[in-house]
Amino acid sequence: MKPVIGICADYSYGLNGVYEGFGCGFDYQLTANDYVKAVEKAGGIPVIIPVFNDLNNIENVIDIADGIIFAGGADIEPKHYGQYIGTKIGQIIPERDRQELQLAKNIIENTEIPILGVCRGYQLLNVVCGGTLYQDLSEIPLELRNNKIINHSMKGSPKYNPVHEVKINEKSRFYRIFNKKTMSVNSYHHQAIKDVADDFNVSTISPDGIVEAIELKREDRFVVGVQWHPEMLSERNDEQLLIFKALINACKEYKILHCAS
Repeated sequence: MKPVIGICADYSYGLNGVYEGFGCGFDYQLTANDYVKAVEKAGGIPVIIPVFNDLNNIENVIDIADGIIFAGGADIEPKHYGQYIGTKIGQIIPERDRQELQLAKNIIENTEIPILGVCRGYQLLNVVCGGTLYQDLSEIPLELRNNKIINHSMKGSPKYNPVHEVKINEKSRFYRIFNKKTMSVNSYHHQAIKDVADDFNVSTISPDGIVEAIELKREDRFVVGVQWHPEMLSERNDEQLLIFKALINACKEYKILHCAS
């Protein structure tokens, strides 16, 4: 059987224009189809994990999924990384924060289940392991950005369009996956990792000094995160599908070890 990949759903407090015949004011849980397509193309079975009303159900996810994708979405509430809410923070979804932080912590500390974090999910992995975030890129001093300013929130750019390069750490898992020193990525974020958690190594970095990918220091664990959106890029760029194929391969290895035990 193909590996089952749980994709953590986004949560919305009402969606105007959706099912208007039923009125408005409903809360919705949804996942971008790009994640579903990328997982299927890479050889996995995608299953959407909702934000549960009963938090006890979170632990059962570990028995269902061979791998987990923490997807993009709203900002993580700053209290989870020791900060007050600043003036540049975007939308926050406390229900999603609570569930995903608990799930990520449990998986990292108590299992060998492979994880891929994308955008918000990438930042969440750093936070759950003790790292911090910049609440907005404007907080970063120019000298820490190599005296360069790149627009990382390219909302007007097509999802499959790369807008800047990242430099790949030649000692990283990413270098082994892509076998190249640089790659071009898309960019739709206004926050960034500030202090990298001690459990992670930096895998890629942008020309203006923004950390763009991290991976767990344990080489026998697949816990990686990317700031860009490979699921979107993979629509027209098969190379970006390699990230999902690496996740699927790690899940296959996990299934073999898990079944043997």
